[in-house]
Amino acid sequence: MKQKVFFFIIGLCVTIAAQAQDVTTMWPYVYPDFKEGVVYFKDHTSLSVPLNVHLLKSTLHYLEGEKIKEAISGDIESIRIENDLYYVCDDQLMRVVDGDSTGFVAELVEADFSALHDSGGAYGSSSNVQATSKLSSMEIGGVSIVNHMELKEKKDAGTLLPLTRKYFVVVDEKVYPANRKAIMSELSKDRKDGFKQFVKQNKIKWKQPQSLMLLLDFLKNE
Repeated sequence: MKQKVFFFIIGLCVTIAAQAQDVTTMWPYVYPDFKEGVVYFKDHTSLSVPLNVHLLKSTLHYLEGEKIKEAISGDIESIRIENDLYYVCDDQLMRVVDGDSTGFVAELVEADFSALHDSGGAYGSSSNVQATSKLSSMEIGGVSIVNHMELKEKKDAGTLLPLTRKYFVVVDEKVYPANRKAIMSELSKDRKDGFKQFVKQNKIKWKQPQSLMLLLDFLKNE
């Protein structure tokens, strides 16, 4: 997963935000309601509008009156919602956990809708086929219901969804998935042995953002 990162983080100090609410099929959003935020576009314009991050595919939703709409991510440079900063990679929003303009660690969060269909397929059909079929007919907040007030009224009626979290290290406009194999595949031959030693010496924890911050200095020299 690679993409140029077009925004600059100036004096950034972002704390790791805890999930403040249950994520459900009727409210599959990061925030308990739409929050005032700013969308920064690649043409250097910006827009202030109520925003939220929809966790079906980690996309940006905004309010136009009481209607919920999905933003076209290709025109977006970065997004700020309250104290959280996001950037777009492969049409998905990743939250900056920590770092600055020279490198940072980002988190991708998605709701695991497939967990609703883990019982397996019937009559020889695969569970994936059943999951796709059931998902297409399921009421999903922000997708099948796009009226903000109606959705808020039904907020507590959904099924609880677990979350999946993936981390990425972003350095010099390169996006590295936070796992040993993925980073190794991007390194030059003469750096691979040094990387193995660095990971061992620093006891890198691949699911801990603060541990991943240690990789920034190594990757800046790549």
